[in-house]
Parts: sequence; C-alpha cells; structure tokens
Amino acid sequence: MFGIIHRGTRFLHTVSFFSSLIEQCFSLTNTSNSLKSIHAQLIKLGINSNIFLSNRCIDLYLKCSSVDDALKAFHDMPGRNIVSWNLYLKVFVKRSDVVTARRLFDEMPERDVVSWNTIISGYIKSGFLDSAWEMFLEMRDCCVKPSEFTFSMLLCCVKCSNYAKEIHGCIMRIGGGYLNLVVGNSLIDVYGKLGLVDYALAVFLSMEKVDVISWNSMISGCAKSGSEEFALHNFRLMGSRGFKVDEYTASAVLNACSNLRNLEKEAARSQANERALCRYCGYDDSSW
Repeated sequence: MFGIIHRGTRFLHTVSFFSSLIEQCFSLTNTSNSLKSIHAQLIKLGINSNIFLSNRCIDLYLKCSSVDDALKAFHDMPGRNIVSWNLYLKVFVKRSDVVTARRLFDEMPERDVVSWNTIISGYIKSGFLDSAWEMFLEMRDCCVKPSEFTFSMLLCCVKCSNYAKEIHGCIMRIGGGYLNLVVGNSLIDVYGKLGLVDYALAVFLSMEKVDVISWNSMISGCAKSGSEEFALHNFRLMGSRGFKVDEYTASAVLNACSNLRNLEKEAARSQANERALCRYCGYDDSSW
C-alpha cells in the first residue's frame, strides 16, 4: 500500500486515483491504518480540499468504526457540503449520543432526507421510539418527502395499529410507495404482528411484485393472528406459484399446524404439502 501511495504522489495526483485507493482499503486486513496513510497524503498534498475525497475518508472511517478518526477528518476539511454534515451527524448516532446528534441536526446549515433519516435512526437505535415518531411528524410538516428507508425504519418499531395505519396512509399519499418490495414487506409484517390480517392481505395483493419474504410475512401473520387455516392456504398458494420454501416458511407453517384444533382434518386435506415441508425440514417421511 505504501509503495502505491508513493507512486501516486509522484505521478497521479488525481481524484480518481485516490478514490480508487480508498475503495481498495475495504479489501485490506488493516483498513483503518491503510486509510490513515492515504488520508495523510491527501492532507500533505493539499488534496483534502477535495470534498468528495474527504467525504469518502469519513465514510470509510465510520464503516470500520474509527469514529475519532472520522471526527478529525471532518474538522480537517477546509470546506464541507451536505454529505459532509450528514456523515458528521452519523458519527454521533453511531456513538448513541442522540443529545449531541439532535443539537447538531438543529444547527446544520442545510438538511435533506438523509439528515432526517439519520436522526430518526439514532432515536430508534437508542430506544426513544416516541422521539423518532415525533421527528417523522416534524419531517412531514417541513414538507420533506420520506424515503423508502424512512418508512422501513419506522415500520420496524411500530407497536400499535394507529401508527401503522398513519404510516400506511402517508405512503399512499406520496404515490403508492407500498408497491415497493421492501416497504410492502415491512407493511405486511407489521400488520401481521398487530393481528390485522385483512390489512396485510390488502397490501400483499396490491404489490406489483412479491418474494419469499412477502409470503413468509403473510403466512406468519396469519398464524400469529389465529387464522391458521388461511396461513396454510397461503402456504399452498406459495408452492403453486413456484416460490421455494425456506426455514422461515417452515417455522411459520409448523406454528400454524401446532395451533390448529383439528390437525387430522388438515393433514388429510394437505398431506402432500406437509410431506414436502417435512422433507425440507429434514424429517424422514418414507414411512408415510
């Protein structure tokens, strides 16, 4: 690495060259020390005035948990942009210092959806779910359009139906974003956990594309909500549509079966599916 840097300082004082070097740090054993060497050369050559390269350094410092180095890199920057400030905010979120993070957020010269998502994620990470929800409402009031990541974060920590429905309504108002696979799956999951199977099904049927996670969330939600037979019905549909069962599917279906009062009747009605499930789970069904 040091030889490459030396040759670079002699012949290739270019943004693309150093950007490539920073990228290569991911594949090295000691990422932090290698990045420090590159960063030192940027400062020595005065190239740290390039905001893009300095932001890359800060981002990589954060990814390898060198929080103090990330802070130093930020303060060494002659100029900054919104990406720089968002990375600086992320430092305090990573430290779980939500008080400082919130103060910085309020004082930032400009903010975008990434800024809002970062402070919301900080509150969620620290367990301040009400504060995260308040920030989401403030974000909406400031006419900042939430992203898919915003909704996914909030849906993961929703504990009551009113919040779930309000987020769902917001998603629909900004353009039917629930059709997105990740957000749609999050909605199905939260409605299932809250026992709102009809809402989960409505989202599932409205999605342009579904995957194994969509089916698993639907089956699991039905099983947990007392709709075991509907869970098994969805399991059969899943197989008929060509989706491959995984361990999460197996767990959800077995839970549904264990909750059924009349297992014999259901076994007779879907014996082939149960055999397939048992084979997948590693059970020997040769004696059936």
